[in-house]
Amino acid sequence: MTAVFHGRSICKGSAEGEALVAIQELSFLGGVDPETGIITEVDHDLYGEKLTGKIFVVPGLKGSTAGMWIIIRLAENKKGPKAIITRRADTILVGAVIMAGIPTIDSLSVDPLQTFKSGHWLKVDGTNGTVERVE
Repeated sequence: MTAVFHGRSICKGSAEGEALVAIQELSFLGGVDPETGIITEVDHDLYGEKLTGKIFVVPGLKGSTAGMWIIIRLAENKKGPKAIITRRADTILVGAVIMAGIPTIDSLSVDPLQTFKSGHWLKVDGTNGTVERVE
């Protein structure tokens, strides 16, 4: 059984993969190693987890505009997430994902942190603003 949820397209493109769901906001600057894709923010709920190849579900970002360049480096190094789903994208995230070409959706019809769990298989269509959870 599948369920489809509608939101707002931030960056076009599509991706499919395993969800990695964060409960806390994340600072990419100092919080993620751009060479490995590992979350290094010690107090973060996903400390030690790898973003690489995942559909990253996160409430939002925290920190400075420099985090934008870490997202871009992750994509260049092929260590970033396949797609990002967030409650509400800020200007830092919008600029970063567009420059990095990471399909991104926000403002879903449901709370993504309550609807998706790490390990769920998701199909993200950033062009149409939809997320499909495949069960």
